[in-house]
Amino acid sequence: MKQEEKCLCGAGDNIVMACSGASDVGAITDKVARTLQIAGKRKMNCLAVVGAGIEKSIETFKTKDILVIDGCPIACGKRILEQHGFTHFKHLVVTELGLEKGNSPATNENVEKVFNIATKL
Repeated sequence: MKQEEKCLCGAGDNIVMACSGASDVGAITDKVARTLQIAGKRKMNCLAVVGAGIEKSIETFKTKDILVIDGCPIACGKRILEQHGFTHFKHLVVTELGLEKGNSPATNENVEKVFNIATKL
C-alpha cells in the first residue's frame, strides 16, 4: 500500500469527526472535537479522509462508534459519511443547540455548551 493511501492518525473505538467549515459554528465543531479528544472521550479523526475516498480508513471507521459534528443544517459531515456508505453514526448540529451561524463566535462558553452535549452522545 502506498503511504498516501493510509491514514496515519489511527482510530480509537469512539471517533469524532467535525465539519470545521469556514464559519464561526465550524470553528466550534473543530474545537469541540479536539476537546473531546483531549478529555479522552473520543479520538478525533479526519473527515477529509472519508471525503477523499480512502477505502482502508473508511472500512476501519465503519466498525467504530462515530459522532459527526456539523456546524449548520447543510450537514456536510453527515452527507460525506452517507455518500460513503455509513449508516450507523451519531450526529450533532451546532445550530440546533441555539447557536446561530455568523453570530456565534468560538468562545469558551459556546464550545463548552456543545462539548457538554457531545459528551452525552
